[in-house]
Amino acid sequence: MVGELFALLAAVAFALSTVFSRRYMAPPVPDPHRPPIPPDIGVFTTMVANAAVYVGLALVEAVRGALPPLTPAALGLFVLGGVCGTFIGRNLAFLSVQRIGPARSTALRLSNTLFAALIGLVALRELPRPWQIVGAVLLTTGLWLVIRSHTRTEAPARDGWGVAAALASAVAFALGDTARRGGLVLAPSPVLGAAVGVVVPLLVQSLWLLRTRPARPPVRGLLRFDVVAGALAHTAAILLLFFALQRTAVANAAVLYNLQVLLVILFGRWLLPGDEETPPALVVGSVLALLGTAAVLLG
Repeated sequence: MVGELFALLAAVAFALSTVFSRRYMAPPVPDPHRPPIPPDIGVFTTMVANAAVYVGLALVEAVRGALPPLTPAALGLFVLGGVCGTFIGRNLAFLSVQRIGPARSTALRLSNTLFAALIGLVALRELPRPWQIVGAVLLTTGLWLVIRSHTRTEAPARDGWGVAAALASAVAFALGDTARRGGLVLAPSPVLGAAVGVVVPLLVQSLWLLRTRPARPPVRGLLRFDVVAGALAHTAAILLLFFALQRTAVANAAVLYNLQVLLVILFGRWLLPGDEETPPALVVGSVLALLGTAAVLLG
């Protein structure tokens, strides 16, 4: 039960991180003294927090002599996983949260499970089992409802780029997760994989910001509560998920972790008052997508 508890706590932390990121990227109430923070800078703050914690833990493990040898193949897979998931996937995910809101973005990113199954089918020739096919149908139906959900004052599919960013981030996360799993087979140390997988994306993100944003925001502007809380919650979530995966089956942890899709709706109503309405189709679609994900993982 300890592993399942860690997975639930990871879901809570990820949901809080997503809601906080929406709060500082697209604040419900504009404040001239607290201007919105662009998605790529928000991603940068999470990478800095990730790197500080993961590299520190990896150094502690190295001093204890507990780190396995890092082979070139494992290094390459960890770097590939970081570039796909941490750099590409995270930037697209933050962009989608800014454009279509945290609830829709999180629900659409559940398609990560479907894309991972497709990657397994193509790369590993893993044929889907009957319940996985049922899950894929439920997941697809739920995602369609999420995309089409709208209030009486909105038009459905109001931001195609935001939807595309969420789905593309799911593909990037699926590729990143696949690469990381391969790296962990060769170098079985989640802390080492996490440290390597964030350092390279942090360097790439820094170069990107130096090139595209010569007028950088003052550091003081990044020390706001919502920015720091979002970065720390994101870092804690990944650590909690690692702990969960060490203590329970991967499928069980993933199903519980994906409950964040409903927690985002709950926390959004509390921390983002008036920002995002929750039409019934969004809730129903999120539940169907969650059930479909569970069927794919457990089937």
